[in-house]
Amino acid sequence: MGIVETVDNFFTSINGYVWWAALILLVVFGIFFTIKLKGLQILKINETSKLSFSGIQEGKTKSKVSSFEAFCIGMGARIGVGNIAGVATAIVTGGPGAIFWMWVFAIIGSATSFMESTLAQVFKEKKEDGQYYGGPAYYATKGLGSRPLGIFVAIMLILTFGIGFVGVQATNATSALTGAFDFGNNALVFGLIIMAVAGIIIFGGVKRIARFSTKVVPLMALLWIIFAFVAIALNWQNIGNAFGMIFEYAFDAPALVGGGLGTAMIIGMRRGIFSNEAGLGSIANVAASADTSHPAKQGMIQSFGVLVDTLIVCTVTALVVLSFGTFESIYALDLSGANLVQAVMSSTAIGSAANYIIAGFMLIFAFTSMIGYYTMSESNVRFIKDNKMTINIVRIIVLLVILLSSLVSTSVLDHISDTFNALMGLVNILIVAVLSPIAFAVYKDYRAQKKAGIEEPEFHRDSIKDVKHTENITEWE
Repeated sequence: MGIVETVDNFFTSINGYVWWAALILLVVFGIFFTIKLKGLQILKINETSKLSFSGIQEGKTKSKVSSFEAFCIGMGARIGVGNIAGVATAIVTGGPGAIFWMWVFAIIGSATSFMESTLAQVFKEKKEDGQYYGGPAYYATKGLGSRPLGIFVAIMLILTFGIGFVGVQATNATSALTGAFDFGNNALVFGLIIMAVAGIIIFGGVKRIARFSTKVVPLMALLWIIFAFVAIALNWQNIGNAFGMIFEYAFDAPALVGGGLGTAMIIGMRRGIFSNEAGLGSIANVAASADTSHPAKQGMIQSFGVLVDTLIVCTVTALVVLSFGTFESIYALDLSGANLVQAVMSSTAIGSAANYIIAGFMLIFAFTSMIGYYTMSESNVRFIKDNKMTINIVRIIVLLVILLSSLVSTSVLDHISDTFNALMGLVNILIVAVLSPIAFAVYKDYRAQKKAGIEEPEFHRDSIKDVKHTENITEWE
């Protein structure tokens, strides 16, 4: 047995145990946050959606990252291969009912996303490049008064997203490209191309990443939705059956899959978390980078991002696959991930062109996710040691991860990143839960100002002085 197989077996053996613990805490606290916030993510969706797309022009005239740019970086990280490959894999391994549980967790998780993003804004710091940085490592240190805990969380985030998630995006993109373009040694060629283009963006700094994301992410998300709707329309007679299967198997997984309710639930929620990243602390790093007037604004924006990612982008991918026919006919294709979506779309009038189009989407989605994950890594590296040489070393490591991951099996990297994903969720949700009174107080201040007729609420740390550790809030004096 080789090293790769040994590592794969180790992570596979512990994956289930870690995920059950993470899911229980993420769901329990997600429900608690939803209740305390009075259903913010649903009842205030008109406000959160408007906030998300406000200030589109703002980023062009300022050197710092704007709220809209932070939203786009966050959506770039969320809308990755999980929205295509991950959804298809969830259907095959958990049954169509897994999609229902992805929806459930998106609604619950969007409240958690508000909490972690708001805390990230409250405890953010300005670094030597003039940009804001923050996230779990920062709010663990400043909110809980523990620098060692902050360093531990920072290392976890770098391993989970800068290495694990970057690797998953790279290997899935390469897999889709090699499936569409068949020539010798193509995995290495595609890996080198992806690494080179990523390097140009990454070495340009956070602001260049922000500008790139605002141009690419909204356009590609819209194009994917349009393309998916075309494929769904070509199988329009199966749309009703597609929705029917989602609800039919939500509480009773198909016999082909096995495992019953637990299988559909855990796979659906795991894939949902992988896609929208609510509660993992990743998007909190992005949220902290925004130059905004009130922390709650970025919290609301990122909360809306969770719903867009799962309820819209993931759902249209699911309908593409499920409109192919019965679950038995889908399962009989003996495919998963992007290759399953390519096969389903190729069976329509789109034909073999679907292979190339989906490969293109996978490449760009993976690319925007990778640079988003790099942003998270840089934020945490700067937390540990903020100097140029350290940042450049991390940039080189991330680029090497992209190249090497292009040559490794997708399943191996999925298992490794899945485990770190769950561990990160466990650590982050506990920290957020302890610091939740601060986020609730910040939101209360925002709502009070809105009720008083203030169109653009502004935050000062004195407005929540009754909460512990406000003396460590340095950017809102």
